[in-house]
Amino acid sequence: MAGHSTATLQKPILLAGGIAFFFAALSASAISEPAGKSTMKNVPHPALAPWHKPSAPPAKTPKKAKLKTPGEDAAPVPPAPPPDVWSQGDVADSLKSCVQKLAHIQARVEIAEPFKNGRCGAPAAVKARLIGTRHPLKVSPPATLRCKMAVALYWFIEKSLQPAAISILGSPVTNFQGISSYSCRNRNGAKTGRLSEHALANALDVGVFKLANGKTISVLRDWGPTVRDREAPTEDKAKPKLVATTGKRVAARPNVRTQKNSQATPIPIKKSDVLKAPERSGRKTEPKSQLSPAREPKPAKVAKAAPPTKESRFLKRIHKEACQYFGTVLGPEANEAHRDHFHFDMAPRRRSNYCR
Repeated sequence: MAGHSTATLQKPILLAGGIAFFFAALSASAISEPAGKSTMKNVPHPALAPWHKPSAPPAKTPKKAKLKTPGEDAAPVPPAPPPDVWSQGDVADSLKSCVQKLAHIQARVEIAEPFKNGRCGAPAAVKARLIGTRHPLKVSPPATLRCKMAVALYWFIEKSLQPAAISILGSPVTNFQGISSYSCRNRNGAKTGRLSEHALANALDVGVFKLANGKTISVLRDWGPTVRDREAPTEDKAKPKLVATTGKRVAARPNVRTQKNSQATPIPIKKSDVLKAPERSGRKTEPKSQLSPAREPKPAKVAKAAPPTKESRFLKRIHKEACQYFGTVLGPEANEAHRDHFHFDMAPRRRSNYCR
């Protein structure tokens, strides 16, 4: 109804006897009439008897505060992974970094499953099958490598190996043979000592390089004599006169003549054996000593190095240039364990790369 204010209803009040009454209260202006006319006056609300007043709601008992144990609000800690399993975080971070590194090279690789064996293994690695851009090189069998090692191998092939092969040998390298990559072991296969980089899929051994023209270059066959070989003294070929083929010394044969004739015949004295008379000057000459002076031992013979072949020049050139890409480079000059292959790895170095 126009010109009237809205009315508000009070909440129902329960009275004695169980009968519910609803009181409608008009607003402060009650019902307003047009200006100048007022038919009703404001009527005050009737006061309720004391027993009609609603009782106060019962007071709520405060809840007891729950005691919290230390660290209850912290996030739950995931269980530790088994000792031979990488955590999900390690695998995810390593795989992400691996993909970013491989994006800058051209290679045919296969992502390997995370593997771990005690201290050995890698959370993310690849099986390299073909590496290179202009002259792709096949790795046979496929090498299991960490991604950083695979990237270093790519740049070594592109920048040093193939240019040296074409320049010196006249043919690019098409295949790595006699290789070794991941292997859970110590250095040089020792029972004790430091862990090898092979155990971390962070190293590669190469023994044979196959060329596009069909020839093969072997580290063992074509490197040439090492410094150890040239410095080693040559064996004296002279043998004792009285040594049999069995190596036993044979006793001297007895003199038959002296056994038959117990009395030796006197040897006639020649005139030439008579000492000459002293010179007229009066000087006395002393007889020369019949003992020959002691001979000094001859110095050991050192084997002369033959002129290097083109295969040897190729191997020594790539061995030297490999130090630009890998943390460690070992070859025949390092020790006997590496006489037949090259060892490349990405071991972190504080100052400079280690190359021998």
